[in-house]
Amino acid sequence: MTTSQRIKLSLIAVLEASKPDESISVVDAKKRGELSLPLLAVDVTSATAHSEALQTVERIELTATLRVHAGDDEDIDAWIDQIETVLTDVSFMKAATSDLVKVYAWTYSGSVQEWDESVLEVSFAIETLCARFDPQAQNDPP
Repeated sequence: MTTSQRIKLSLIAVLEASKPDESISVVDAKKRGELSLPLLAVDVTSATAHSEALQTVERIELTATLRVHAGDDEDIDAWIDQIETVLTDVSFMKAATSDLVKVYAWTYSGSVQEWDESVLEVSFAIETLCARFDPQAQNDPP
C-alpha cells in the first residue's frame, strides 16, 4: 500500500469517527456502486516525492467533498464548521496514521462550495508532507 493510500485511509477513519451527523457516509471517492447522500468522499489529488534526495518523503494533496441534497433540512453550515475543525487539527491525523507513516506537516487550505443541479458540493482541500519508513530499518526519517 502506498503512502498516499495510507494517508487517505487514515483521513477517512478520522472523518468517520468525528462526522457531524450519523446520516453522513464517509467513503473513498474511488468507491464504485450506489451511494446515498449525504456523503463525504475522500480522494488523493496528487502525490509527489518531496525531492530527489528524499524519495520517501511525499507531498500529498487530498480533497474531501461533502455532497448533500439541496432540500435537506440539516444545518449544513454547522456540518461544514465541524469538518473544518477536524481538518485544521493535525493531532487527529498524527494519531490515526500507522507506524509506517509519519506526518511532518498538515495544511488545511479551506473549502469551496458549488451547486450541481440540486446537490450542494463542498470541497475541502488538504496538503500534507509525510514519510513512509520501515520500522526495522536503521535510517528512518526523523
